[in-house]
Amino acid sequence: MVLLENLSLGLQSLRANPLRSILTLVGIAVGIAAVLYVVVLGEITKKRINERLESLGSNVLIIRPAHAHRHGVRTSAGVVNLTWDDAREISASSKVIEITVPVFSGNSMLEFQDKNQNARVTGTTPSYAAVNNLKFALGNYFAEEEVVARSRVCILGSNVNQELFGDGSPIGQAIQVNSKRFEVIGLLETVGESWSSPDDQIFIPLTTAQERLFGRDHLSQILAQLASSDDYDEALFDIENILRRNHRLQPDAENDFRVRRQDFYLSTIQETNTELANFIIIIALISLVVGGIGIANVMLVSVTERTREIGIRRAVGASRTMIIIQFIIESMVLGVAGGALGVLGGTAFNQLVVGTELILPWVWIFYSITICSGIGIVAGLYPAFRAAKIDVIEALRYE
Repeated sequence: MVLLENLSLGLQSLRANPLRSILTLVGIAVGIAAVLYVVVLGEITKKRINERLESLGSNVLIIRPAHAHRHGVRTSAGVVNLTWDDAREISASSKVIEITVPVFSGNSMLEFQDKNQNARVTGTTPSYAAVNNLKFALGNYFAEEEVVARSRVCILGSNVNQELFGDGSPIGQAIQVNSKRFEVIGLLETVGESWSSPDDQIFIPLTTAQERLFGRDHLSQILAQLASSDDYDEALFDIENILRRNHRLQPDAENDFRVRRQDFYLSTIQETNTELANFIIIIALISLVVGGIGIANVMLVSVTERTREIGIRRAVGASRTMIIIQFIIESMVLGVAGGALGVLGGTAFNQLVVGTELILPWVWIFYSITICSGIGIVAGLYPAFRAAKIDVIEALRYE
């Protein structure tokens, strides 16, 4: 009964000063809504990256040129040293590498009628689609014969297609790639946001890219698919021996190439996103602390305004403990109400922004309400003890 009575008094106090109460609630609500928004975005990003990792698999290695050095200092440029012969020999000599895929990439201007777009052009072989689990919405990938013939055919990523063709079918259409005519023979399904997303690329035969488009005879990278992810160490040993021999490196010389698991890059992105999300959550929690200070300020003003009321309650038998409980409950009501408002507002905002992929972080919703309750209690302690220490006689005389 005492608890319900104090709760009723707390609600009456909040209704007596609606503007002040609303401003305090908003401060808490914004902090909670920010926390929930960051958590939801983090969960969705993690889900997308995990889906992309599953599609890539952990049994694909990426071999790239090492960074060049100038005057003993590493530069951002890569060494020009990987060739198609390297890829063929790795595939033929290693017992744990099932297939290698040579790749050369560069940026080009794409044009169709009055539309144009700068996009990544990836020259490769037909095995690229299988190694990267690419799926087709329309058409198909180019064949080995088209690689041999240096055919000017291409496959579009979904974003490139949307930019050039909108909702229309691109199959059979001709686009200009660096002012050279290419026929569209395939359209990939949407992959989503990821490292080096196929959505933002077009794919052409490797020989066409090297000889007809860019005039290069080296590779940007080699993809090596392992028989099993457990063969990573043996595959790395084979790759190192073959490339060091092919590149005639001295025993004491550093490798002029780098080998990474294909899922390494997405894992790095995931870690970076997690660190960024944690940082934003800390900022949001700081805003909750500021909101707690606002609650404490409101309660101190409330104590001053209700000095006579406190004196009357003490005069008719209320103990100091009851006064403390009353003001702590009022403070906690402010915190919980702000937290509930933040949860509702944050969920509505996330539904509007995220849409059907919305994930309700029930654990964080529970944490939010708990944190707000704790903030309310802590923020109300000092005002509550101050109210309890008021002299009864002086309080009754207070105007």
